[in-house]
Amino acid sequence: MTAVRQGYAHDSVLRKVQEQPEQHKAFAMRDDFIYTKNRRGDEVLCLPRALYNKRSIIELIIDRAHTTLGHLGAQRTSDYVRRWFWW
Repeated sequence: MTAVRQGYAHDSVLRKVQEQPEQHKAFAMRDDFIYTKNRRGDEVLCLPRALYNKRSIIELIIDRAHTTLGHLGAQRTSDYVRRWFWW
């Protein structure tokens, strides 16, 4: 989770949210994490476009979800991941 917090500084959009959260009403800051609402209206964690161990944080999340779901395909994996994350 440290990689997510540190990654915000390298993401052009989320860095602005972190610097001036009051200017970005669609986002909320809590415990140094940035959240927004998904299509269903659920609060989800914002993932930065940043690297962790030379791999994209987003790629790592998608890869883990794909493995967890038993390789159900790109659309189902995306739908699953977006229940908890936004990028």
